[in-house]
Amino acid sequence: MESSQDKELLGKLQRLNVLLGSWDGQSLAQAEGLLKDAQAMITTLGSISLRQLTGSEKKVVDQIVAQYGKLVHVLSAKKEQVVQKIAQLNKPNSTIRTYLQQEQGASLIDVDF
Repeated sequence: MESSQDKELLGKLQRLNVLLGSWDGQSLAQAEGLLKDAQAMITTLGSISLRQLTGSEKKVVDQIVAQYGKLVHVLSAKKEQVVQKIAQLNKPNSTIRTYLQQEQGASLIDVDF
């Protein structure tokens, strides 16, 4: 028989799981808000030991870990895309700069596709 504390813990874990699962997979602003809310919820659960969890609670924790992993994976991929775009913008020898630096016409143009 589950105690009221067990039911309360399971409810908190399920709310955290629903929160992480509510991300649309695209919006960075939404992801930021979700992570802040999740951090606050996790802080309240910080004193819980995994050894004390029941089977149903462990299942929800596994789902939370999967949702969080998905979120981190997508955010890492988006971060890599942004880093690549910044690196491309910061290239010192862009086509336009090379062309403009030539006094008598472009003899060598660095083309970056």
